[in-house]
Amino acid sequence: MTVLEEMGYVGEEKPVIGKGRTIYKINDKFFNFWFRFVYSRKSEIEMGFDTIEDIKSSFNEYVGLIFEDIVKQFLIRLNRVNRLPFRFTKIGRWWHKNEEIDLVALNEKEKKALFIEVKWKELNEGKAERILKDLERKAELVNLEDWDKNYGVVAKHGELPLPFGKGLPAR
Repeated sequence: MTVLEEMGYVGEEKPVIGKGRTIYKINDKFFNFWFRFVYSRKSEIEMGFDTIEDIKSSFNEYVGLIFEDIVKQFLIRLNRVNRLPFRFTKIGRWWHKNEEIDLVALNEKEKKALFIEVKWKELNEGKAERILKDLERKAELVNLEDWDKNYGVVAKHGELPLPFGKGLPAR
């Protein structure tokens, strides 16, 4: 495992704040795809079975996880050019028990937090409002009392004012 980590293929991930179990994930997108969709169906593929429909049924879920990484990199770029409500110094996912927040960006010195839900689907304003409301509920579980909190939703596509969220500037 250490060798795979050193080579960058596998990474250890912990919640960006607080305590939670450590998880390992495959960083390399090609290997991630191969282990998720090909390796598990290797014998079927070798026997000539058509596995495309089976792969299609869970492909959007897979792409959603990749989209989270893309949004994280996008937020890092916005952070570099001061296009967010504050300059964050940490960013990552947060989870505890059965709750998860896709991205949490923090400036611990200034006590500021940005909570983002990432959805690989089309959203209308009503759906986005419900996601935002649930995000606010989950953000309370992070235990950042007396912090300035901002919230946002990033979606594949939607007819929303961009960015959509509370505390985010309309740039």
